Amino acid sequence: MKLLIASHGTFAKGIKSALKIIVGNVDDITTINAYVDECDFKKELDTFFEVNKDEEIIVCTDLFGGSVNQAIIQKLKEKDFNLITGVNFPFLLELSIALANGNVDKDKLKEIIASSKEQLMLVNDVLVANTEDDFDF
Repeated sequence: MKLLIASHGTFAKGIKSALKIIVGNVDDITTINAYVDECDFKKELDTFFEVNKDEEIIVCTDLFGGSVNQAIIQKLKEKDFNLITGVNFPFLLELSIALANGNVDKDKLKEIIASSKEQLMLVNDVLVANTEDDFDF
């Protein structure tokens, strides 16, 4: 299974760098940083899909409705793959680990999405709630 992270700017490259620190080997993750340098985003996208035409693919993007996501939606007309948008670090961390263990299907993707949503929080409120419960931070 192949994983592509595509984003506006260098978000994809940066999140892969962070994954490398925690997960280790992330060589199987491909990134496309759209609209930076002389990058031809659509050409890189075409190349990725051509090279991986016989593979199962998961594509992660930064923003639903953004130009990166819209270009990849067009690819869904040509090939069946899973496209997840609005990704965050907890999602990509859990997905990377699941891919390394070889157990990723649509149900697992939905589970990881649900779990990663729980990681988005206002820490101030968590600290106040825990202080009231006499937890020590």
